[in-house]
Amino acid sequence: MTLRRWVLAAVCGVFAWAMIVPVHASAQADADAGVPLGDAGPSDAGPVPGDAGVPPSDAGPPSDAGVPPGDAGPTEDAGVDTAPVQPSRTPPRLIEAPAIELPEGTEPVPPGSSVDLVLTIAADGSVTNAAIGTGLREDIDALVLASASGMRFAPATRDGVAVPARIRFRYALAVPEPEPPPEEEVPATGDGTAEGEGEGTGAGEGEREGEGEGATATEPEPEPEEAELADDEIASYSATGTVDRPEPGAATRMTFTGAELSTVPGTFGDPVRAIQFMPGISRLPFGLPFLVIRGAGLQNTGYFIDGFPVPNLWHFGLGPTVINTAFVERQDFYPGNYPVRFGRFGQGIVSLDTGVPYETPLHVELQVDALRAEGRAFIPFDNHRGVAAIAFRRSYYELLLGAIGNATGQTFPTIAYTDYQLRLQYRFDDHFSASIFIFGSDDSLDNSGSVRGGTTSSGTNTNINYQFQHAIIRLDWRVGEQTTVRLSGSFGRDATGFSNRQAGATPQVFQFDNIVTALRLDASTQIAPWLRTNFGVDAAGTSFGLNITAPSPTGLGEYDRPAFDPQLIALRTRVALGTPGLYGEALLNFAPVELSIGVRLDLLRYGQYFDIAPDPRVVGRLHFTDDVTLVAASGLFTQPPQVYQAVGSGGNPRLGPQRSWQQSLGLEANLPLGIFARITGFFTYMWDIARFHQSVIENGQGQPQRVFFTADQQGRSYGMEVLVRRPIGDGFYGSLSYTLARSERVNPGGDWYVFGFDQTHSLNAVASYEFDGWRFGLSFQLTTGRPTLSVCSAYYNNESNEYDPEFCERGERLPIFHQLNVRIDRDFNIANTIRGSVFIDVLNVYNATNAEGLVYQYDYARSAQVPGLPILGTLGIRAYYE
Repeated sequence: MTLRRWVLAAVCGVFAWAMIVPVHASAQADADAGVPLGDAGPSDAGPVPGDAGVPPSDAGPPSDAGVPPGDAGPTEDAGVDTAPVQPSRTPPRLIEAPAIELPEGTEPVPPGSSVDLVLTIAADGSVTNAAIGTGLREDIDALVLASASGMRFAPATRDGVAVPARIRFRYALAVPEPEPPPEEEVPATGDGTAEGEGEGTGAGEGEREGEGEGATATEPEPEPEEAELADDEIASYSATGTVDRPEPGAATRMTFTGAELSTVPGTFGDPVRAIQFMPGISRLPFGLPFLVIRGAGLQNTGYFIDGFPVPNLWHFGLGPTVINTAFVERQDFYPGNYPVRFGRFGQGIVSLDTGVPYETPLHVELQVDALRAEGRAFIPFDNHRGVAAIAFRRSYYELLLGAIGNATGQTFPTIAYTDYQLRLQYRFDDHFSASIFIFGSDDSLDNSGSVRGGTTSSGTNTNINYQFQHAIIRLDWRVGEQTTVRLSGSFGRDATGFSNRQAGATPQVFQFDNIVTALRLDASTQIAPWLRTNFGVDAAGTSFGLNITAPSPTGLGEYDRPAFDPQLIALRTRVALGTPGLYGEALLNFAPVELSIGVRLDLLRYGQYFDIAPDPRVVGRLHFTDDVTLVAASGLFTQPPQVYQAVGSGGNPRLGPQRSWQQSLGLEANLPLGIFARITGFFTYMWDIARFHQSVIENGQGQPQRVFFTADQQGRSYGMEVLVRRPIGDGFYGSLSYTLARSERVNPGGDWYVFGFDQTHSLNAVASYEFDGWRFGLSFQLTTGRPTLSVCSAYYNNESNEYDPEFCERGERLPIFHQLNVRIDRDFNIANTIRGSVFIDVLNVYNATNAEGLVYQYDYARSAQVPGLPILGTLGIRAYYE
């Protein structure tokens, strides 16, 4: 910190002290803003045993309020006829507090609204207990309580010694301007404060830029109209609640924050998993940790952590997020037309921003249930300028599913996962912060023999493994009041492996190992009240290792060889892929019209392919009223092929990227009772989709070369999405989503056919109600079954000694999927130091026998359905110590 800043801080501190001390000096002795525990006012005849920080044995007699035991002061036996000297006291002083933001669709807050709190403050300045004194509205009260738990104070003192205190505290809610200028979200500053659209869960130190002001910590001030509250002084904290407005550079953004999402049934307490109940998402078998969005392919969805791609975000078997949710500041889901700062994916994006609040106290937490065990710890240092955090998690699904299988006579997939995180962050001053984040994950799924019944499962063997280890280093600057800059880099390793064997087929094994490096520079600046710009550089490189054991293909000009003892070949190679990119966008606001115009340029260099892909995108909003908005978007998106598809051996080094053109038109409305509704129509056209196809091309030297992938497939998807959501309020929250969609593909010279992950109808409903420390919730899913290829006939091939099937036209589907989930939570608080909840989360309550696929007998004479997950419940406890 420069000398000028030290001097400025000292002057501000002296000025604040000079303003506050005279006010408190004039207050009555028992009306101090911080009455030390044991110094009860008239409403407390004496200290209450069990109060935070005061053991009952040290409470002292009621008549000795405020006097430590053993120091009761002079008595008649002392022969002194003077009153005891009162100790010198100072009240707590607010240092910082987290901001609150009103979720999308929240009922507006009247001007001048406030919530009165009763806070218990420990001797270290942390808030150990918070309760509503005079509430405003249940949803607002819940947000204010969440903010209160993260407040940090300079502690109360008695004779210069820090002591616990209990105060009354007024949390004022400032209402934002009705037409704020367009502000694009910019990266978090690293101090836990999300700059940008007035939405975040981090600390509100100073003010936050963006759509509406953030929370601003202020000194406690006396309020004459509350003078009758002689027992406790009312402190005032100014905050602004802002409704989450859609990101100007994105057509649709769904942001997941807040406690309500951690209790969604069927997510096992993981708020990031709540995305599965949103519109536009196709359900995958066995809870695989991927998303099929708006009829695109599995590979067309990108998963990002702090702006860098990772292989997946969720564990297998409906497992939690690969990052402990305590490290997740926010999750953004873009089902289509995502902003230009992201790229290289053909459809949607799921992005996690990580960080932990700087104001967090020393915190240790443990959660154990029937499916997994996890723990985490947060250690602040240097007067909360820095925080070190660590977390670890391990599942034991295999034990539970094995026990169920033994009892029911079925064999279920074996699922296991592990993850870890280590984070160190430091805030040098209000303008500069740095962090390093190390994390890893390991998932495995073994579906060997998942169906019993003799030959129908003979030889069935599918194994999948995903793992990665990454490190991200991030530097954040705030340049003046209008510009933010983030420089970040990532280095890591991704590994994927799978083996597959079906009846009558030769086993295949694939192992992929990637060394990835990436660098990002992101900047945002407000040029004028009506213009904001975002721009940056996004470079990524991959060294890709391939290890395949598979049957040898026939040579050029050969007939198929007999396969009684097929020849297996091993392919091992390593290739490099580089994709640097530039992006820029202008966010214009000419009320009632908002317009985002952006372009992204990606340089594609891999194999024998070299090109520049320009992706222009535009998003427009027309605000008919403050509550009704029309949204339209259109843009181009480019995705390089999977690296294994572009290798020289076993791929096609000239394979071009996949392109897509996304369009959407929607209407958003804020309805009475805090309900938010949106209806969106979408159309996506895809071309140059890579597919497996053995063909022969010239290798550039006039010689024929066999390649195994060609980019000649086209696709289209279209449909309608409906979302109706009510954020938490009056103890109740709920959402209802419905998707009507169609996804198709066509090969050259063929007819359009339905895509393998097409689901015509998808309905999701979630509801939860809380009262008196209890929460009860339900979630329900109903989706059309996926298309499947039926075998019409089969014949014996004496060349290969196998039966070859003849498939009917695609059209039959698996049965309709339906599932009900239930969750019950009960909060507890032990001596205001150990808190948490006990919960029961039951998946598939009525044990629906949903089919996830088909397996065939070796001669295809019979088939059997692969069962999905059975009823699966967990009883757990989450406890933490502060």
